[in-house]
Amino acid sequence: MAPGRGDACHARGAAGTCAAAQAALCKATAGHRQLVLQLGGSADGPRLREERCRRSAEARELSAGLRRALLAGLRKAPASPEERQELERLWVLFLSALELFLQDLRRAHHLCQLFSVQGGGMAPLRTGLGGQGLPSRKGSRRGGGSAQPPAAPHLEEEMEQVRAMLTEMESRANIPLWTVEATQPAGTGSTTAPVAGVARGGLHAGHCCRVL
Repeated sequence: MAPGRGDACHARGAAGTCAAAQAALCKATAGHRQLVLQLGGSADGPRLREERCRRSAEARELSAGLRRALLAGLRKAPASPEERQELERLWVLFLSALELFLQDLRRAHHLCQLFSVQGGGMAPLRTGLGGQGLPSRKGSRRGGGSAQPPAAPHLEEEMEQVRAMLTEMESRANIPLWTVEATQPAGTGSTTAPVAGVARGGLHAGHCCRVL
């Protein structure tokens, strides 16, 4: 972390710290999604799958930290009613991010079983296009060579970890989802933009929803 960044987050309070963590989580899950979309394509191979595992671990680590920060902030007395509302808004956004991350893990699990680079399933698709994404090692596809360990068990563990986190968040924070109302029209911006705006501009910057 850059010098002074931690002090700035602390000065913004729990809501500011959680908003910065939420922005980092959205960035990590977006990077993971881009790798998942390449599974089974011409860029698929051991290197891409290893990178997907690394990005998934990064996203799960960020999720665990944000979960702890949100639960701690929601348990204690807020500095103001606005901070409490901001924490509740971030809680809803965090649940949405976890659900999307779980969907990506399920898709990766399905594709890794369907397109195995170990030879047990179908070979990855060959589109004839080169130079896209991470190149695979020579001999890692059809015809032998270095083999990738089965990814399904690892992905099952990843999915179970995210599912458990979702269940914990839903049970330990008594915040009805219907109390958070969207204020940003659909299709007017990316998922990460409003959260990043909060992290940079304070509690009232870049809101995409509000607590009723």
